[in-house]
Amino acid sequence: MRILRTLLPGLGVLLLGYLIGKLGVPKILANLEMIKWSFPLVLAVAFSWHVTNSIAWYFAFLPDAFRPRLRTLFMAKLAGESVNQLTPLANLGGEPLKAYLLKNQMPTSRGLASVVINKTAQIMTGLLLTVVAVGLIAFYWDLPRGLPLSVRIGLPTLVLSAALLFWLLYRRQRRLFSSLLAGLRRLGFNPDSLESRMAKAVRIDANIGLFYREHKLRFFLVLLFHTLGWMLGVCETFVILQALNTPVDFEIAFLINALAVVINSLFFFMPSNIGVMEGGHLFLFVTLGLPAEIGLALGIVKRMRKIVWICIGWLFLTHLSRGVSIAVPQGSAGHSSQSPDPFEPKFRVG
Repeated sequence: MRILRTLLPGLGVLLLGYLIGKLGVPKILANLEMIKWSFPLVLAVAFSWHVTNSIAWYFAFLPDAFRPRLRTLFMAKLAGESVNQLTPLANLGGEPLKAYLLKNQMPTSRGLASVVINKTAQIMTGLLLTVVAVGLIAFYWDLPRGLPLSVRIGLPTLVLSAALLFWLLYRRQRRLFSSLLAGLRRLGFNPDSLESRMAKAVRIDANIGLFYREHKLRFFLVLLFHTLGWMLGVCETFVILQALNTPVDFEIAFLINALAVVINSLFFFMPSNIGVMEGGHLFLFVTLGLPAEIGLALGIVKRMRKIVWICIGWLFLTHLSRGVSIAVPQGSAGHSSQSPDPFEPKFRVG
């Protein structure tokens, strides 16, 4: 793992350096010069989708449970995603971290259940975005003739495969954690250690099942706000392209954004998609007959935006983790005969 943490970012930086050298530094700098006054608007659009995604997560909590403030969820979301961006863990680090940062405000089982429900909705709406993008390719008949055969065959195959994987995940997630622990037990992992965690896994799965059975409207709202977040991402792409004096329709911006999400997802193991995000946009622009240097500039601008929000996320991580570490239940300094209520928040961030 230590080798991967060094090797993968290095390969990504090399790829990015090669692409910049291939297209020429003066062209890239000229394009970035055009974007400078529009960059605050790019950050504002990114802020808006972070807010909508945080609202989506808010609705992923059971209504009768204590729910953190929206501001706290916003901070925990950015903190977790910053960890996701900087580690080759494919969301295995940042997503549980979001629940951990809320553990002083609610039981961990409820926090993890909300994270799973929220992530499921985000994947579902992202898949819908990709399906619509493939439909756009079929609608614009001039585009398929310019697309390689491998791309035309690969995109529908990818969508069908993603739909199948999502269906399997959706069917299994109601017993996701208990099934995972049972699988680890069958593989020979320490049964005593797993047994102590099985009760918590069952509680998490019970919360997930209860949410889907009795709160379908709330899940619809989670889907709705994630869909809005994806569309704001398309707006960001459109704003950047307009700032770069590239007159494209909103539908083409939608297509570029959706297919870029697919490419980034395929290379989930690359920390922050370094090199992949820039190269993916360049590939899409060349495939669609648009200037390659504009595609690379689009990727670099999105990289700059991502760096800003990663830095903000790490600041939030420092703040929230400090709050988690200093939160001490009342009576822990002495020997109290009354155990604290696990559902009572002991510390509130902000």
